[in-house]
Formats: sequence, structure tokens, C-alpha cells
Amino acid sequence: MATDLWGVLTPTGTRVTVRFERRFATAPEDLWSCITDPDRLRRWLGPVYGDLRVGGRYELRMGDDVAGSPQNAAGEVVECNPPARLLLTWLFPGEPESRVSVEIRAEGGGALLVLEHLGLEEAAARGYGSGWHASLDQLDDHVAGRTVRPWEDLYRAALPRYRQEA
Repeated sequence: MATDLWGVLTPTGTRVTVRFERRFATAPEDLWSCITDPDRLRRWLGPVYGDLRVGGRYELRMGDDVAGSPQNAAGEVVECNPPARLLLTWLFPGEPESRVSVEIRAEGGGALLVLEHLGLEEAAARGYGSGWHASLDQLDDHVAGRTVRPWEDLYRAALPRYRQEA
């Protein structure tokens, strides 16, 4: 399956949207499980705690598994329509609140995931482009049953492309 590996950074007024479309060789329901089941999410993105229903609050621990760490994102579940759409507020320490939207649909015998991180400051968007790229590579490893590569390695390898072309 072809994959849009690099995504697109698009100015939207005074902010920037980071958008990825990735195709995965799995059913939409399985991909939904990968992004919403805490046990599966932990394997490729990090431990998540909280109430993952509409109106619920969450904390995603992307560094050490420590509550309140400056490496954690937190927010609220705004929309949750399994297995097709998830919309979250995203608050990372030191940054204004943004939103993350994930849509999943069946395509070509597999699943298409469309991830948009909306409302980012330009400087942050470049880092998020590389960060989401690395995380989606990890998701691909998880879905394919491969060993999930370290995020830091994937991020560092992708970052120059976002710095140059974004």
C-alpha cells in the first residue's frame, strides 16, 4: 500500500495545521483499537490515563510514565465515533491549546488514517510534523507486528525534512 509519509503543514490564519494520510494493512476497527485501547496505545505512542469518552479528560505520557511530567499531553475528548472519528483537545506544557483529529475509513482492503493537528504555532508545527511522522511510523510497526522502533531515532531522522521543507 502506498503511504503519504511526510504529511503537509498548512497555514490557517495565524496558526498551522499538520495533516497526515497513512494507509495501514488492517481493518478500520483494528486501527481504531490501536488509537483508543490504552493497552495498544501504550505499545506505540505511550501510556494514556483518564476517561476516553466524550467529555472525559486524558493524560498521554510520552516520556517517562509520570503524572504531570513536562513531556505529557493532556486534554478532553470532544468527539468519539467508533471506528471512524476521534477529536481531542491537546495541551502540551508551554504551548497554547490545540486539537488533534483522527479519521479512519476503509480503503483498498485496509484502512486509511487521516490525522490533523490543528491550531499550532508555526515553530511548534514543524516539530509536530516530525513527531507525528515518527509516531505514525511506530503505529505502522505495531500494526504490522514488527518491533516498534524508538521514537527518538525516528524523530531525529525525520526532523531535517520538516525544518527544510515546511
